[in-house]
Order: sequence, then C-alpha cells, then structure tokens
Amino acid sequence: MRRVVVTGLGIVSSIGNNAAEVTESLRNAKSGISHSEDFAEHGFKCQVWGQPNLDTTGMVDRRATRFLSQGGQWNHIAMLQAIADSGVEESDISNERTGIIMGSGGP
Repeated sequence: MRRVVVTGLGIVSSIGNNAAEVTESLRNAKSGISHSEDFAEHGFKCQVWGQPNLDTTGMVDRRATRFLSQGGQWNHIAMLQAIADSGVEESDISNERTGIIMGSGGP
C-alpha cells in the first residue's frame, strides 16, 4: 500500500478566501450561498450560488489571467496557498512524486 501525505491546504470559497477564514465561517455556521440575479436573468431553474468574494488583481500574473477564467484564477490562488502551507521546497514542486489534487464546483 502506498502512503499519501497531505502537506498543504489552500481554499478559495464563498465562505472565505483561505483556510483560516473558511474555518472561522464554519465555526460560526456562516453560509456563502445567495440569490444570483445573473442566473435569474438567464432563466436558470436554480438561482442560487456561492461565489467567492475575492479580487484576484495582483494575485495572479497578468499574462496568466489572459488564459484563466475567474474560476481558474481562484484555483490558481488556492494552489499557491497550498504550496505555501506545505512548506515544500521549490525543487520538490516539480518532482515526479509530488502531486496536487484540486476540485472546483464553479465556473
């Protein structure tokens, strides 16, 4: 059996833009779900969403923003948080034994 070690965590969500904010929101039972005027205008049956409240300006390289959707930018920021949280050295990031698992339920 192979071992997997989780070394870092990064989160951008509707209840916080980092692990500490999300933890605090969960402890206070804060919901990040709200009504979406955009969804209503488009006639979607579901008109609620949980969009992060994060201005990515200056957090993602300007050249990269040309190729990343808003959701992609949030994922990129969460990835940077996870790498920083892990304490992994730069040389280990491109190691074939180093991986990252991420998920997105958004755009």
